[in-house]
Amino acid sequence: MKLLILSSSTGGGHDMRAYALRDWALKKGYIAEVFHPLERTSGIYKFGTKLYNWIQRRAPWSHSLYFKFLEHANLHRRTTTLLGKKKFISFLKKFKPNLIVSVHAHLNHAYLDLSKQQFPKCKFVIYCGELANGDGYSRHWINSKADLFTGPFETTCKTAIEKGMPKSKVKSSGLLLREAFYRNDNFTTEKKKAILSSMGINPTESFITLGTGANSSNNHLEIINALQLTSLDLKFKQIVALCGENEDLRNRLSSLQMNRKFKIIATPKTGAKEIASLFSNTACLLTRPGAGMCAEALACGTNVVFNLCGGIMPQETNNLNYWKSRNSEPIIIRSPNEFPSSLERIATPINVVLPSEPPLLKMIERIGNAE
Repeated sequence: MKLLILSSSTGGGHDMRAYALRDWALKKGYIAEVFHPLERTSGIYKFGTKLYNWIQRRAPWSHSLYFKFLEHANLHRRTTTLLGKKKFISFLKKFKPNLIVSVHAHLNHAYLDLSKQQFPKCKFVIYCGELANGDGYSRHWINSKADLFTGPFETTCKTAIEKGMPKSKVKSSGLLLREAFYRNDNFTTEKKKAILSSMGINPTESFITLGTGANSSNNHLEIINALQLTSLDLKFKQIVALCGENEDLRNRLSSLQMNRKFKIIATPKTGAKEIASLFSNTACLLTRPGAGMCAEALACGTNVVFNLCGGIMPQETNNLNYWKSRNSEPIIIRSPNEFPSSLERIATPINVVLPSEPPLLKMIERIGNAE
């Protein structure tokens, strides 16, 4: 099977799922490749993805305006107005897929039509990573021409049907994550401790984790300052600050000179085994409610505090609504100074038990081999 996965580097969750699926497919013996139509075919679309990521880092509150524009602009719904389509068609002809999986809302219409025009027998699957309904559940996820719509939970799929996806083409397929999260229960306690030790963490002492997305959207310095100044009795000795590819942030955190109550471990971009071990053992994860990190936290049963400092993006409301649907009121902070007290009211975590591999693999195998 030749599997083409369409993604975009807006945020980090789309690519996390795309590359996870690619790696699973390669392990199964498929020919698989990830392609970014928005970034690789049009300078204007590439600028749009950069603008999205800038908003996420600098002014998440303003993304509601950008989201509403994209919802109504129909930039990627018609082949007649799609920019860079010759480059996309050229790639299709070279790769010759017999199955395409889209993991991004804006790749499900014109790109589907172009794919079917070039390869009429090619199947097209939409994998929507939204955890539940909300202000940021895009109408662009829905296209009745797709051969299958799937997503992690029934809350995802029920919303798709309500928005117009034929019920016969909708099926829940669970979380789509990297292999380490499916093998997480197979790691012994000693192995997880060894992984944490290799990251500079003392596994015998409590620690909290400050999360960051692929685009380094964070306020670690302000959060650490709030923890340093609080008069509350903190129950942890270590702070693990995920820095992604932001070397400047990592260096600044590593060189902090203060009368610290805790040790700061600033980590570079981290692998799946490390993240799975980290999230399984941390006392608390502070993160924006992006679908990627939320999904990994669910797989590890992690205590989560949601960071809404600077406002909330529409897509993030979907994931908060999933927590609410599980009868778990999410703990939220809207300024760094609120974080210390939030640690005193950690809610019971939600733990999603994963099978040995993503059920999506068997779904796409059946649909890809169907005549």
